[in-house]
Amino acid sequence: MSESQSLAEKAGVVVFSRLLTTIMDIILVIVLVRLLSSTDFVIISFLLLVYETAKYLATLGFPDSVFYFFERVAKNARAGFALQTCAILVVTGAFASLIMLLFIPFLPGFLSAWLPSSVLTTQSLLPIMALVAFIEIPTWPVNNILLAADRQKSASWYNLMNTSLTFAAIVGPISLGYSLETAIWCLLGYSVIRFVASVVWVWQVLPPYELGPNRKLIKEQIAFSIPIGLSALVARFNRNVDKFIVSYFLAESVVAIYIIGATEIPLVKVIPFAVGSVLISRFVQFQMDDKREELRDLWYKGIEKVSLIVLPLTFLFIALAPEIITLLFGADKIEAALPFQIYSLIILIRVTSYGSILQAFGDTRTILKLSFNLLFWNILFSIPFTIWFGILGTASAAVLANYINIVITLRVIGRHMREPWYRVLPFGSYFRILGVAAGVGALTWALKSVLPQLPLVVTVGITVGFFLTAFLVIGSVTNVISANDRRQLANWLKLRFLFS
Repeated sequence: MSESQSLAEKAGVVVFSRLLTTIMDIILVIVLVRLLSSTDFVIISFLLLVYETAKYLATLGFPDSVFYFFERVAKNARAGFALQTCAILVVTGAFASLIMLLFIPFLPGFLSAWLPSSVLTTQSLLPIMALVAFIEIPTWPVNNILLAADRQKSASWYNLMNTSLTFAAIVGPISLGYSLETAIWCLLGYSVIRFVASVVWVWQVLPPYELGPNRKLIKEQIAFSIPIGLSALVARFNRNVDKFIVSYFLAESVVAIYIIGATEIPLVKVIPFAVGSVLISRFVQFQMDDKREELRDLWYKGIEKVSLIVLPLTFLFIALAPEIITLLFGADKIEAALPFQIYSLIILIRVTSYGSILQAFGDTRTILKLSFNLLFWNILFSIPFTIWFGILGTASAAVLANYINIVITLRVIGRHMREPWYRVLPFGSYFRILGVAAGVGALTWALKSVLPQLPLVVTVGITVGFFLTAFLVIGSVTNVISANDRRQLANWLKLRFLFS
């Protein structure tokens, strides 16, 4: 297998696992809404929210640091580095779990609008979730360890196992008529299984040589990881700051429309980050060897392949926005379609994980600065635009802030690559793909206008089929999509990386 085929296979693994996790998360919410009473649904949603927040705080950027340091440590020291990374997360996980426990006495005041019985139930279940966090958080680097060790098949099965067991642990007991408390205990059982499986998996992949801690490496890893973690926290807040601004200036009914309209396309946003996590190890290797042309070529190739997926899917969702909003949220939320279309324009520049190339150069501090920079531009534009133009202004402000920040980001990456900012991205191939995707999107919009009155699901099915077929045909005729791209797509759809 050639290197390009190997990288494509690894990308398929990570994209598949991220998409699977996203889909399962969506299905989990839908199923819980249908199986649980509104009270129990609110309780488990709150517990999972607290757990996710604790996990976010505890992991920081340590799982991401695996890709950077694996290429910098000797092969017989990688097991020690993996153990070191997980050990750090044992400490941070214990701290996060302690915070969860300390939060319990404050729940009655924090949840003052809840029924007392619901608060008591939440207080009784939160210690179990704290134990789940303590056991599970140290395992979060394992998937990246498997990928960095070139075990993409193991990484795929590892993710598939965890996603399936999480879903079964929560949904299984509830669907059989057991209580919410039983489901939480089952989740604890899953975390123990995950911990044991993770230890066994890593032990088989990385022979246990030189397991002693490396104090110098620990300091370097902490210095590298914390800016990434803080950047992720800032980015998380940045995704919601426009919603806070809308909530402050506009009526409650308008806020609900904007929250729906500002929803990111879940199956598209994970692809650039998944591919970036695969390529970062090669970026680091090229950077260490000062092979800047090879690094740039691989960077270009990754962007071109991601663009072939992200750009057409984005225009597909833009073209079908009214139908999608109506189908998912109801006809009374149709006003969210236009903000959704505007907001989706941000995805057109998310054809790569820009942070991955900066991580390869060890420049994690700039990642943090760029996160704060985006937050600044977002607030600067969102407040006046919301006052002047309502939620359409808020969505437009978010787009403008992201486009300004991306130019600044390209300038920074250009300095590392020793290239002008306008040569950091392969704009030639990018605009060719963009043109075909936009043209097919326009044809799809025109098709909708001439279709007879049909059930909404049928209309969506016809237009999706038309869009995908038209993009494949026109893209192939114009050489935007190569024969190799079509073969690779077929392999991904057949999930051959799981069994080959």
